[in-house]
Amino acid sequence: MKNKRLRNNILYSMLVLFIVAYLTAFTSSVHNDVSVKNKVPGPEQWEGYKSWYKITKTPNTGDPTGFLDKKHRGTGAMRDIFINDTGKATNLGEADFPYPEGTVIVKEAFKNQKDYDAQKKPELTIMVKLASGTSPSTNDWMFFMGGDGKLSGTGMDTKWGKFCGSCHINAIAGDYTFMNHTFKN
Repeated sequence: MKNKRLRNNILYSMLVLFIVAYLTAFTSSVHNDVSVKNKVPGPEQWEGYKSWYKITKTPNTGDPTGFLDKKHRGTGAMRDIFINDTGKATNLGEADFPYPEGTVIVKEAFKNQKDYDAQKKPELTIMVKLASGTSPSTNDWMFFMGGDGKLSGTGMDTKWGKFCGSCHINAIAGDYTFMNHTFKN
């Protein structure tokens, strides 16, 4: 049942991807400039994330989505995912997709169980939901690699926007998120 739901989500995502790509081709480049609508997100938005709602009740490992490969430290890594209060209701299915502007999701990835147990320097990947229409090519998500929040460009124009967005597009039915109420149920 879970595989059938995942397959259906992928097919739906591919259809939506086609539509988004078509519409994005006719969208003004102004809409892809974060600075036009709001300030560029930064580390202050995910400071204290460990106190947020923890999406993963136990560390996520392996490749539950089928898209992981070597990303997020690979299939042997241990991962914990946190979401701020802004997006919690959507993640739990108490509010509809898309996530509201200001949602922040932080994923910690540890190399292995030993590093996880020691909480030894996790790799951080961060998603920040921007104002509607800010970055249509990423469904208005900004992707960051590392806790410092450094980036070059906006939306899909960033290195991480291209890299992360190319995989997260497969989860468009869940507003670019894999670990949400539709996947976990």
